[in-house]
Amino acid sequence: MKAWKYKRLMPTVLGAMLELLDRNDIVDLVSRSFDYIYSILTKTPYLIEISKIPLNNITAASIQNALLKNYLRTIKTIEENSPKDISYLLSTIMMKFEADNIKSIFRAKSAGISVDEAMNFIIPAGRMDEKRCRSVLENSKHIMDVIELLSDLDYTHSLKDVLGDYEKTGILLPIETSLARSIYKQIYKAVGKIKGKDRKIAQTILGLEIDSMNIKVILRGKFLGIAEDQIKHYLLPASSIIGNKDLENAIKTKDIPSSIDSLFAKARYDAIQDYQYMSTALLKEYESSQSLSRLEIVLDQSLLKTSLRMLQRYTPYFNIGLVLAFLNAKWFEVKNLRVIVRGAEAKIPPDRIESLLILPD
Repeated sequence: MKAWKYKRLMPTVLGAMLELLDRNDIVDLVSRSFDYIYSILTKTPYLIEISKIPLNNITAASIQNALLKNYLRTIKTIEENSPKDISYLLSTIMMKFEADNIKSIFRAKSAGISVDEAMNFIIPAGRMDEKRCRSVLENSKHIMDVIELLSDLDYTHSLKDVLGDYEKTGILLPIETSLARSIYKQIYKAVGKIKGKDRKIAQTILGLEIDSMNIKVILRGKFLGIAEDQIKHYLLPASSIIGNKDLENAIKTKDIPSSIDSLFAKARYDAIQDYQYMSTALLKEYESSQSLSRLEIVLDQSLLKTSLRMLQRYTPYFNIGLVLAFLNAKWFEVKNLRVIVRGAEAKIPPDRIESLLILPD
């Protein structure tokens, strides 16, 4: 890694890190009114996006969209100040948000809702901007039409292969899983263009994210009693830590604790601390609650804690670790604020809202 590569990137990321909200400030919002939360958010870096909401449309949904737009703008700003290889990776990561818009379009077509109603669930990102999303909605009648209209996006090519599953069942999960799998293949391809220690760091951080998602799929499948072959069908590409064999062994186990033990056996053997922390937290939570939703929150909390540890670990150095760890920390901040805003509008009890937040200890 060469420091000169980061001469524009590092000041941008360090400045954005300083804008992250304090944990206590986020928790304080949990018990506040919707109007108070809106007022506080207008005094934060989210003001740019929130100020664009018409005064007659200040709702939880419009604020949630503004928060997500802020996150996308943050990625774009960092991308514009990055060296070529890192910029390419970040533009590929943006595909995740393009894919979210495609999923929203699929769901709109499946549910038969209007174009204007569907657009309420779309946050323009990358090549799936507002104009294109609206055009696809207006010019398609069926899921197949949507796929054809998006054929120029290289990660949509595999969708036709699972279209038959959707037509048989009417369930979108196979299409959405295929889309996610294609996106992460593209992300791993972009990581491969990065050289040296940066590549290893990127593989570790993004691998942890993929592992977390695959663990959720397996635990959900075990909890719901889904067939082994079906669980395999929903997995993303394996990482360098939890490989295909590890995933297969975990699927074959008799219960959730055995699955967790099996998934983390290699990580324990290799003494990978971040995974050991995750394993311990999952087993402890399952023993106390035996709740699938709580296990998924623990996985998200583990990813956030790892990102925060990485921020401390990588801040003194010039490398990609700081960038990716910061984006994870920022993402969980946005997720927490979206939960709080929605909960305040719906008048959900504060203790229930707080239980849904992804916060470090």
